[in-house]
Amino acid sequence: MNHYLEDLNLIDLLSEKHLALRKKVIDSISEDLNKTETHILAILEVHQRLSISEVSRIINLSRQGTHKSIHGLIDRGYVKSVDVKDNHRDRHISLTAKGLESNTNMMIIKKQLEQEIISKLGEKNVELIKALLKEEWLQD
Repeated sequence: MNHYLEDLNLIDLLSEKHLALRKKVIDSISEDLNKTETHILAILEVHQRLSISEVSRIINLSRQGTHKSIHGLIDRGYVKSVDVKDNHRDRHISLTAKGLESNTNMMIIKKQLEQEIISKLGEKNVELIKALLKEEWLQD
């Protein structure tokens, strides 16, 4: 065990593990995507179509930062901008086939990582962790 983890509180422990897992996923993909971009792709898979403002709120990033990331994804073919019916001002962002394929590849990696965690912690413990994280214990 890393000795620096021994003195961390719950919040910092969760943050450290989250960062380590995200890094493993990003390091395992063959595409040139950063953490924010992979998060945007995952959010778009769940929600199908969102405005830049909606994506920004969900990932808790400034609208300008989100806009820059999304335009990089558009330029590289992971997402596309689509018109909103009966609204000439707003546009929605949705995944392209390349974005869907990238998400599929990331899901394979995440499932492999989950299996590694299960082999170390045991299936019951992993299910307990998942159940606890799904609980409503944070106030908005």
